[in-house]
Amino acid sequence: MIKVPESLLDETFDEQICQGTVVYYVGYQFDTEIKNKFLILLNHDCSQSEIYYFLTTSQTKFYESTRKFKNYFVSVPENTVSFFSRPTLIDCRYPALVGRDKLREKYGNRELRFEGTLPEPFMTKVIDIVKASSLIAERTKKLIFGVE
Repeated sequence: MIKVPESLLDETFDEQICQGTVVYYVGYQFDTEIKNKFLILLNHDCSQSEIYYFLTTSQTKFYESTRKFKNYFVSVPENTVSFFSRPTLIDCRYPALVGRDKLREKYGNRELRFEGTLPEPFMTKVIDIVKASSLIAERTKKLIFGVE
């Protein structure tokens, strides 16, 4: 494996991390299992030490058939974007938090890659859900969006 200078990794990382970035995260730890997952970064200012994100799922049938979830998911049809080859839902109920340093470490270890940016129409829906959500605390919204 080719050793990439840390300064180049830092520069590349900083250029790619922003609101709407889609990250492929290797070894995401759930309570009972570890999976590779896509994350959608939420912070308006991704230079913050803590980054909020939403997880995605391609297990769409259950969520699409349950009405109470409908207002908390953004649907991305298959092959609409290159990084989602299957129909994918962005779960906008509960933003999770990860340290920016943890993302940078995973990036340097090649356990995280930037897939691209969620197209504007989908990201606008995500932002609108967050702003209107009664499930997300106002304090969290302020941390995600900064001062508006």
